[in-house]
Amino acid sequence: MLSSFGATQVEMASTADDAMHKCKYDYYDVVLCDFNLGAGKNGQQILEELRVTKRIKHTHLFIMITADTSKDVVLGAREYQPDAYIAKPITRTVLEQRLGQLLTQQKILKPINKEIDLDNYSKAISLCTQMIADNSRYKSWCLQTLARLYTLIGDNSSAEKVYRDVLNVRDVPWAQLGMGQVLNSEEQFHDAKTVFKEVIANNPNLIEAYDGMSESCLKLRQPKEAQAVLQEAVKLSPRLVLRQEKLGNICLKNNDLTSATSAFRQAVSYGENSVHEKPDHYLDLGRCLSDLSRDKDTEEAKALAKEAINVLEKASTKYCDNEDASVSALLIESRVFKGQRQDEKAADTLHKAECLIEESELSAEVGIELAKTLYDLGQEERAETLLVELSNRFHNDAEIHAKIEALMDEPEDLETRLKAKELNKQAIRCVDEGRIEDAISSFESALTLTPKHAALNLNFVQVLIKLYKNMPEPAQLSKANTALERIKHIPEQHNQFKRLEHFTKLTATLAANSQNEGASQ
Repeated sequence: MLSSFGATQVEMASTADDAMHKCKYDYYDVVLCDFNLGAGKNGQQILEELRVTKRIKHTHLFIMITADTSKDVVLGAREYQPDAYIAKPITRTVLEQRLGQLLTQQKILKPINKEIDLDNYSKAISLCTQMIADNSRYKSWCLQTLARLYTLIGDNSSAEKVYRDVLNVRDVPWAQLGMGQVLNSEEQFHDAKTVFKEVIANNPNLIEAYDGMSESCLKLRQPKEAQAVLQEAVKLSPRLVLRQEKLGNICLKNNDLTSATSAFRQAVSYGENSVHEKPDHYLDLGRCLSDLSRDKDTEEAKALAKEAINVLEKASTKYCDNEDASVSALLIESRVFKGQRQDEKAADTLHKAECLIEESELSAEVGIELAKTLYDLGQEERAETLLVELSNRFHNDAEIHAKIEALMDEPEDLETRLKAKELNKQAIRCVDEGRIEDAISSFESALTLTPKHAALNLNFVQVLIKLYKNMPEPAQLSKANTALERIKHIPEQHNQFKRLEHFTKLTATLAANSQNEGASQ
C-alpha cells in the first residue's frame, strides 16, 4: 500500500527486537507499528522506549495500528503520544488519507519541530509565535506547543498567559490541564487541585489530570486522597509502569499493604519488556507479600508467601548481574520463610545473602534490608550496631537517615506498629485531659508493642517526670531510667537524640536531689 502511493523506501521488522535494532541505527520518517507483536515488547512499549531514549524525533511520525480498541490499550498508548491511532482492518484509502494529512501537517510544522529536536527552545518559541500571528490552520497545535516550551525553559508566567488566553475564549481540555500543571509548579496547590477536579469531571479519560491532582493532594498533605485519585487513573489506564510504582509508594505511606501489593504486582506485570522495568518493582512486591503473609497460618497467607518466593527468585535470576538486587531478594526471602515459621530455611537464606555481602562496603539500601532481616530473625543487637554504623556513614543523606530512624524505632510488623501508634495517640489525649495515670497505662501498653521507639519512650519519660515533680515516688524515676536505657543505642544524628540527652540529665539530677534530701533528713 505504501509503495503504491509514493513511499520510496519501506523496511519491515518482524519482531519487536528487530524493530528496536533498526531504530537504534537508523532514523525513519514514519514508523507504523502494530500494538500486538507477539512475545516480547508490544507497540506501546516500543513507543515508550523510542521516546525515552530519544530514538524518534519530533520531525518523525509514529502511527499505532491495532485491532485491539479496548479502553486500557487505547488510553495507555495515547499517553505516549503516537501521531495517529488507526484501527484494523486497514484499507488503502484510509491509510493514504490519514498518512497524507499527517505528512502535510508535519511538513508545515517541521521548522518548529526541528528546533525542538535541537533543544533550541527560544527559536522554536519564536516560530510558534509567528505561526500564531499568521493565524495558521495549526494555530491550536502552536499554542499548545508554545505553552509547553515556556514550561520547559522555566517561564511559567508566559505559559500561564497562553493557557489563560485560550481559556478566556472557551474551555479547552489541554489548556485546563496545562493551567493545573502550571499552578502546581507555582505551588498554588489548592487552585491546581480545583482545576484538575474540573478537568476530570468534564473529561474523565484525560489521565494526566489524575496525575496532576494526585500531586496536588500530596503537596497538600492529603495522601489518602492522592491514593484514591491514582487508583481511579489505573482503573482506566493500568499499563503505565511509573504510575503503578508511584501508586504503590503512596499506598505504603498510607499503610495500605493490600493496595500497595496490587500496584507493585501491576508494575511487575506491565513492566515486563518495558524500558521502565527495574528490580525495585520485584523487591517492593516481595516486601509487601512478605508483610502480608507474616505470622499467619491461613491458606491465603501460604499462597502469598509462595508468590513472594517466586517473585524474589525471578528477580535474582533476572538481575543476577546486579549484586544489590540479588542480595536484597535473598534477604527479603529470608523474612518470608521466617514469617511462615520456617526458621531453618530463613537462617540458610540469610547465610546465602551474607556470603555475598562485604559489610564495610554495604550500600545504604542493602544495609537497611539486612538490618530489617536481622531484627526479624532475632539478632537485635547486631541489627542496631549495623544501623548505627550506617547512620554514621550516611549522616549527610536526610532520606536515608529517615529510613534508618524509622527502622531503628519500629522494627516490628505493620499491624503491631499501627496498634502502638494508636495507643500513643490515646496516651497523648489522656495527658491533654490531665489523666496522667491513664496516660502512663497507655504508654506502657504501646511500649510492649514497640519497645525501641525513641519518641514513644521519651514521651513516656516526660509524663513520668511530670508526675514525679508533683508527687515524688522512686518507682517513677526507675521506670523513666528503664525507658531511657531501652533507647541508649540511638546515634547522635537521630532526631530524638537531644531529647534523650536532656531527659537523661534531668532524671540524673532528680535522682541526685532525692538522695541529697534523704541524706539531710
